[in-house]
Amino acid sequence: MGQDFSEIQQFVARKHNISILRALLKSAQGTGFNDLIRETGPITPRILSTRLKELEKQGLVQKNLVLGAKPKIEYRSTQKAEGLRKAIAELEKWGAKVLSKK
Repeated sequence: MGQDFSEIQQFVARKHNISILRALLKSAQGTGFNDLIRETGPITPRILSTRLKELEKQGLVQKNLVLGAKPKIEYRSTQKAEGLRKAIAELEKWGAKVLSKK
């Protein structure tokens, strides 16, 4: 395996990365900034903006300007991020079985 596991671990452990990508992967269309704040839980706008820029730089998120009467910015997951869909679903299943039991 070419990727050093510690790099993968750092990416996953970076606060909000997975929740942002999960929210974008769940959406059939683009997602606005404020919708991402609501969807990802307690996150400040500054941190969300920083994470989105990092994820965009990694090719996992695409930022689009939507023109119209009121132009807006929307975010979408890319094909590169699509590979995480199954992993996130498996983490959710695992968490529901293991972590929810008290």
